[in-house]
Amino acid sequence: MISEPELLDDGGGPRRHAVPDGVPCAAGPDRSEEGAPAAGWAGPRYRRSWSGVLCGALGASVLWAAGLTAYQTRGADLGDYRTPDALCAEAPLSALVTALGKRGATTTADTYEHPALDRAYCSVQLGEAPAGYEASLRYELHKKTDPAPEFEAVQGVAAMPEEPGPEPVPGLGDKAYFSVSGGTYAEIVVLDGPAVIGLSVGTLHEYADGSDEPTHAPLDGVKEFMVEDVREIMERLRSPAPPGPAGTRSPGGG
Repeated sequence: MISEPELLDDGGGPRRHAVPDGVPCAAGPDRSEEGAPAAGWAGPRYRRSWSGVLCGALGASVLWAAGLTAYQTRGADLGDYRTPDALCAEAPLSALVTALGKRGATTTADTYEHPALDRAYCSVQLGEAPAGYEASLRYELHKKTDPAPEFEAVQGVAAMPEEPGPEPVPGLGDKAYFSVSGGTYAEIVVLDGPAVIGLSVGTLHEYADGSDEPTHAPLDGVKEFMVEDVREIMERLRSPAPPGPAGTRSPGGG
């Protein structure tokens, strides 16, 4: 009977795969009790095969854990992104001002720092009452973990089952999505390395009792304006902080 060929080392014994240090794998040929070779050709070969499989799996686990530890120790590459003290101060929103009207006051602004994640948020009014708009910005700088898997799971699906899914925006960051809800709310969210930048625009309804509800232009046509403004914000957040009272944190500072 012809059996399968078995790879041999220079000394004539079966060749074994190298295993990382610390992985408990047998180094010599398989033996039965009392040191004698196991009886029959099938027994030893069967045990050697499973030994190789187990050692290979253990070795892969050790290497994977070592790589994960090294990534966590090294941290994410921030790609020159920084955390601003005042996010709206770094967002001219020139394109949206052209489309929706003059820029008004900043209504909210907050910045939060953490060794793993920095966050900033602000909103500003555009246009004039009674048919005004509010533009909101949010910014996340992930300093320890990769935001890409969560970004796709959250931003790549529709917010409501009855609404169409977000529209991909090619050529903006690593990945970007644009969505419109009812013609009264539009949002674009961008993933760029460790940073997530979101810009949304919604209508403001300001009218006196008994008066007609103000008419707003549908926001379906603001996509290109929002893309232009987000691109400028990304460039500013990757550049040194502008001079002035509103400073900035250094990249990775917490």
